[in-house]
Amino acid sequence: MQQLSPRRVAVSLLVRILDHRQTLDEALAQDAGFSALEGSDRGFARAMVSAVLRWLGQLDKILARHVTGRDFYDLDPEVRHLLRVGAAQVCILRTPMHAAVSETVETARSVDGARKAGGLINAVMRKLAPEDLETLNAPAVLVWPDNFRKLMTDTLGGPGATALAESTLEPPPLDLTVPKDAKLWAEKLGGEQIGPASVRLEEGVVDTLTGYDTGNWWVQDVAATLPVQVLAPKKGEHVLDVCAAPGGKTLQIAASGAKVTALDRSAKRLRLVRENLKRTRLEAECIAADATKWTPETLVDAVLLDAPCSALGTLRRHPESPWIKLAEDLERFPSIQARLLDAAAQMVKPGGRLVYCVCTPLPREGVDVVNAFLEANPEWKRAPLVAEALAPFAQAVTSDGDILTLPGAADLARGHDAFFIASLIREEH
Repeated sequence: MQQLSPRRVAVSLLVRILDHRQTLDEALAQDAGFSALEGSDRGFARAMVSAVLRWLGQLDKILARHVTGRDFYDLDPEVRHLLRVGAAQVCILRTPMHAAVSETVETARSVDGARKAGGLINAVMRKLAPEDLETLNAPAVLVWPDNFRKLMTDTLGGPGATALAESTLEPPPLDLTVPKDAKLWAEKLGGEQIGPASVRLEEGVVDTLTGYDTGNWWVQDVAATLPVQVLAPKKGEHVLDVCAAPGGKTLQIAASGAKVTALDRSAKRLRLVRENLKRTRLEAECIAADATKWTPETLVDAVLLDAPCSALGTLRRHPESPWIKLAEDLERFPSIQARLLDAAAQMVKPGGRLVYCVCTPLPREGVDVVNAFLEANPEWKRAPLVAEALAPFAQAVTSDGDILTLPGAADLARGHDAFFIASLIREEH
């Protein structure tokens, strides 16, 4: 039986992602070839795909200038994908040139849409050089497609878009939330404490790390811990976590000693919350329901609403997003977010608190939603934030009094996700 090629699997994954608009996670979970790979081959296939997706726009520009006689985008999709895999090996992963060329050309024989393109692939690959990305000297935003680049530049300005693009070029580190003894666990795991309860590792296979089975920590980007820090749940309070799955914020709230109810419309995704609660030995009531139709028996002390969003603040983890999300995919969220915010506000007792957050830097999903809500609901106002309590994000407080963790908002060498967070309070009558 012929050994499965990681390069062949990488092409299959790119077909799923770029041609059929699957997410990277979906493709990895559903591709039989990837599941069949083991050890270093599996890691290599994933590394090639990740490198292609992170640098796609610039890799295409390099390849286009080496394809003669036709336009690069007129080539069969699988030929383009195989060339991208080859370019990623040479320009990013620094695979030895002879191996990158010979193995990529050999792989073409097993790819249906590229069987007759071996000569072209060989010719183009031999024109590549490891320094091509440096000599291209292109702005970082050129890793994105034109429409997405315009959206981010128009929204965030040139420097903001550039910073976000640059932050996506390297795989993110592994951040863990450690509710007790973060300093001790940083030492045990060989990591660095980067927040009140956050430990950063360069990398790691999660379920093999010390403390996973005993539930001493869970995976959560350091910026994602901020909403609960801002909410500041107290022991004995009843806190509702709306749109709770997969449960990182639910675990944070539960670890504070508050009574927490985790609400999510997806029963399947809510199972992840229950699994995480069981592993970490924390407690929460889990309810599968649509938050716009469900009401608690009594009003609660505080609500955390982590609303569905375009997730463009997590491009470090999902570099495929600019290439697979259509304009209509992005435009549908503000109305959903507004309905959820209205519903969540009705669940809070007078004098209670509500934190609204989204993992996207787009104002139309963040500050615009909050401002419209406050204008329509005079009994609500922004709660004052104490910047010093937001370590390491003290500089992330906006002029409106919200939080926006754009790249550079914290002095962390390997960055963080981009979150918008608003802290609101319901006035007592």
